[in-house]
Amino acid sequence: MNLISSPHDFFVVLCALTFLGIFSMAGIYLYWGYTRLEEILGHVKNCKAITESRFYLHMGPWGRLVMVGMVAGFLARPTSYIKKGILDANEIDTFPQPFKKRLTLSHYIVWGLGGSMLLSVSAMKAIELFA
Repeated sequence: MNLISSPHDFFVVLCALTFLGIFSMAGIYLYWGYTRLEEILGHVKNCKAITESRFYLHMGPWGRLVMVGMVAGFLARPTSYIKKGILDANEIDTFPQPFKKRLTLSHYIVWGLGGSMLLSVSAMKAIELFA
């Protein structure tokens, strides 16, 4: 007997692995939120989007997670935010390159995990519908 005996089981396992990845990324964001958030915010202190979102810092762990995710998103796709005047191009350019790469990579991993979850759930629903 196979470990994965049907396509439905395959997508259930894929969904479980995706959840594991999502919780791992949340843990990484929380770790960065408690150990490196002041450093991160120090590099983007003049960005309008960051200064207007500082209230998240008073919301506990979830607020720190949101702030790290927000900065990661801004670093991953800064051009439209710079054009709107929400971000300061100088600060984005002077952000430390190794940490900028980590934050950007983590942003794309989170989006990939979200897409994987959407694909898994959609495939499971389609299998249930047509089976």
